[in-house]
Amino acid sequence: MASSHPGAPVIPAPEALEFLTRAGMVMAGSLDYEQTLAHVIDLVVPEIADWCGVYIADAADGEEREITSRHADPEIEAMLVEVRRRRRDGSGGSESLQVLRTGESILASDITGRAASDMDERQRATAERLGARSYMIVPLRARVRVIGALTLLSTRPGRHYNEQDLAFAETLAQRFALAIDNARLYEEAERALDLLDTVFATAPVGLAFLDVEQRYVRVNPALAALNGPRVEAHLGRRVGDVPGRLASALAALHREAVESGEPRLDREGSGALADGEVRHWIASGTPMHGLDDEVIGVGVTVIDITERRALLEAERAARLRADFLARSGELLDASLDFEQTLVNVANIAVPEIADWCAVSILAESGELREVAVAHADPATRELARELTARFPPDPDEPTGALAVVQSGQTSYVPEITDEMLVAGLTNPEHLALVRRLELSSLIIAPMTARGRTFGTLTLVGAESGRHFEAADVQLAEELARRAAVAIENSRLYTERTRIAHTLQVRLLPERLPEVPGVRLAARYRAAGELNEVGGDFYDVFPRSDTDWALVVGDVSGKGAEAAAITALARYTLRAAAMGESTPSAALRRLNDAMLKDGSSQFATVVLAYVSAAEYGGLRVRMALGGHPPPLVLRANGAIEAPGTFGVLLGMIDDPLLHDSEFEVHPDDLMLLYTDGVTEAGPRDAPFGQRGLTALMRGLAGRTPEQIVDSVEQAVVGAQPGEPRDDIALLALTVKAP
Repeated sequence: MASSHPGAPVIPAPEALEFLTRAGMVMAGSLDYEQTLAHVIDLVVPEIADWCGVYIADAADGEEREITSRHADPEIEAMLVEVRRRRRDGSGGSESLQVLRTGESILASDITGRAASDMDERQRATAERLGARSYMIVPLRARVRVIGALTLLSTRPGRHYNEQDLAFAETLAQRFALAIDNARLYEEAERALDLLDTVFATAPVGLAFLDVEQRYVRVNPALAALNGPRVEAHLGRRVGDVPGRLASALAALHREAVESGEPRLDREGSGALADGEVRHWIASGTPMHGLDDEVIGVGVTVIDITERRALLEAERAARLRADFLARSGELLDASLDFEQTLVNVANIAVPEIADWCAVSILAESGELREVAVAHADPATRELARELTARFPPDPDEPTGALAVVQSGQTSYVPEITDEMLVAGLTNPEHLALVRRLELSSLIIAPMTARGRTFGTLTLVGAESGRHFEAADVQLAEELARRAAVAIENSRLYTERTRIAHTLQVRLLPERLPEVPGVRLAARYRAAGELNEVGGDFYDVFPRSDTDWALVVGDVSGKGAEAAAITALARYTLRAAAMGESTPSAALRRLNDAMLKDGSSQFATVVLAYVSAAEYGGLRVRMALGGHPPPLVLRANGAIEAPGTFGVLLGMIDDPLLHDSEFEVHPDDLMLLYTDGVTEAGPRDAPFGQRGLTALMRGLAGRTPEQIVDSVEQAVVGAQPGEPRDDIALLALTVKAP
């Protein structure tokens, strides 16, 4: 776009060539972006133009940019900049943007006295003072793209641009554009290099660039620190010529990346320097390509994972310790037998966390006795027993097991050296035996339960060469604490079982009496693993020379309270049966005694008075205090359940009780039992009276001993595990004449 004006060009051809040469030299003298833009202004003003504006749409910082030659009159300069900016921001009114978009120059040869319509009155007055005569706007074209526009304004009378000046300006603008773009690219490259230098210097991971011959071109301090030598010792040298942890790993990584042309990622490695420090890392190598797509080297990244691996190992070890404690808890809970628990404790740690494990218990005499020892090798255990027998531990040793019991503090020896053994063992034979055990580390932890330290748990590292750490000490202390609780529980259970057994025996007849013409058998089985004192009981005692009383009862609950009511019931009935003529009256006396006792317990009881019948057999008078009736297996195989249910005892003041009378003939069998028999088996399908009746039908002709054996076996077999309730059985038959 141009407007013609007669006259000679502003820059004649000879001068134009010289100017281009001079401009090229000036522009080539700097690669500074800001300085290059300033050179453009300095070259054209005032020799070619009286005012110059350079608009860059593709600036180095990514934003549009405009610099001007700054007119001597600040008001004129402000007007020019404001009008140009407003036109660029408006809707298509900027000629600079037009040139930028189209790549076509604009030439206005003569604008003398011409006023712009988009100016206000003040701006027009300022423009008149400017006295513009002619202008050109040419594209700044570099590398086939337009990066901006150059505006040349003439205000000098008689200096008007023509087509020849426009061609010269376009050529000059190309030189300017190339120089500006070069400066921009150089500045960007410098920033990239600075950024790269910053990354290399500050990156927490190791970075390096190796050329195709495996020479270090760049190395950052992190990689140098991991490898060993300083940064300067790497540069320009081949990988194999720089000794360090990474040498062999980087050489192999470089070789694979170059040969394959593909990245080689996340290669784990480990290495140690002369000082023995071991580091672990993950290395990756990426082939780098030049402009011709040839591989020019390999970029290497190395991440030090020593601390991470240590954390993972610590986490793994903690998880294994937690799993071990969980499994040890199961083993410790496996038995309540005192002796077996001691053995279990010793066997827990071998060989998973120790080569040796010993348990020592403080005796009442104050002597610490080793009660259990575990080792994987029987021959080594025998050696240890020989050592203990020939050279027992010194109880006054300040770091020995007895000192641990007395102080309650763990004794820990991280490493047992031969110098320690020589210094501590004066007897040569003793020293020789201990050396054969190959001891390497030791922990003696106190076993404390319920505020009392009563033993020690000793863990020893030996032939495996293991050395215990602080985490192992914590594990040993926790294991000793759990073992102490298990041992104390087993001790209490063993003592409790002994007491319960003794008490239970006292609540039952020591032996059944000899009843003339009658054969008796009884059985009692306590329910559950804990074997608490049960509430079921039986008794047989004489009322007179000819009469006898048979009792089977069931007191609610277990333990001491149930035992007390059982004793009350048994001995009250013994006394009441002597004075009361009917079983129901005796049961009422028991009911009164239970109510006066104030216990919340209740009981079911069957009480039978038996005496010789007139024509052989037995006459039975019986009352049921809430108890199931006996089963009578007749000699012909028929089964009867005589009696009338009465009310539970210990609940109300005047329970409804009934006396019943029947006979047991020769070869008949009568079985009295508690509800532990009928309620055995699954809860939704108990053994029941029907099952007992069916069983009894198949036992016709059996002795009382065989009957109680068979019933007990059937009840135990009716459900998995032990029966839920106690079982009391009393059977009798009348001997045939």
